[in-house]
Amino acid sequence: MKVELFITKDRVPYIVGEIGADRVTVSEYNETQDTVSFELDSPIDVLCMFHAGFRCGSDSMAKVFVK
Repeated sequence: MKVELFITKDRVPYIVGEIGADRVTVSEYNETQDTVSFELDSPIDVLCMFHAGFRCGSDSMAKVFVK
């Protein structure tokens, strides 16, 4: 199944890192968002997306709590 997401630019590296740069196509959507598309091959890919979101949130919160 082909997946196409409109994601803020700061989150794109997390998705590319989890799914793999060779499987992800990134194109600019507007000044704040990119379009990320990839082929969803297995349930593990969904888990990788979850991990990307978790890692992004964890890094964002670390900046708030760590000085």
